[in-house]
Amino acid sequence: MRLLGSPAAAIRAVLLSQVILGAGIVWMDVRDNPGTAAPGLFAPEDGPGVRPYRPDLRPAEPGTPAMRPMPKSLEFDEAENQITISGQIAVGDADRFAAWLEETRPAAREISLDSSGGSVADALAIGRTIRGAGYDTIVEDGSVCLSACPYLLAGGVTRRASEGATVGVHQHYFGKNTVLPAFMAVSDVQRAQASVMDYLTQMGVDLRLMVHALRTAPKDINVLSPQLMNELGLTTSDTASS
Repeated sequence: MRLLGSPAAAIRAVLLSQVILGAGIVWMDVRDNPGTAAPGLFAPEDGPGVRPYRPDLRPAEPGTPAMRPMPKSLEFDEAENQITISGQIAVGDADRFAAWLEETRPAAREISLDSSGGSVADALAIGRTIRGAGYDTIVEDGSVCLSACPYLLAGGVTRRASEGATVGVHQHYFGKNTVLPAFMAVSDVQRAQASVMDYLTQMGVDLRLMVHALRTAPKDINVLSPQLMNELGLTTSDTASS
């Protein structure tokens, strides 16, 4: 039985089926995740370490009940023989950090982190700058290092986290527009994940860190225990004094 009249008709049929399939994927993506990041690649990891992720807020200061705003881009400072990096990691912050180092030439050799994460590409670049300059890194009591921030932590020659610090990971954001990643940019996502894996290998961090990240949806954060961080090489000692 002759189903198609010509090769051109067959090609049109194949193309039409691909368009219909793609439209179905996009529709389901938008239906299930309106206005949010793309759906998780894996089911969220259950457990007490998983909690909601709020990149715009940082923990309250002692004695105050309210959370405090997290700056929208990184802020750099040097005080008491320590460099501080705090805020969300915005696009362009890697260049800003390099320029700040060139301008201030800080004498401190340790960097204290308090960041809710953000741009993965900038985090990797900052981490490489930290390692290249020979800085140590620390997340102190009451500070957070979430999402892309652990890549800054990984950049330290020695890496510490206080008992009262909060360090956590999750899946990388695809961006606000879920249509393009779901339909066209799977290969871009895989290349980005490969760059993260290359970075972790170069920094001496166990790639199993990615398992904990990929199991946790972008809307949540998977807080890592001190023992796990040390086991994975994210820290080079179990705890740090505050």
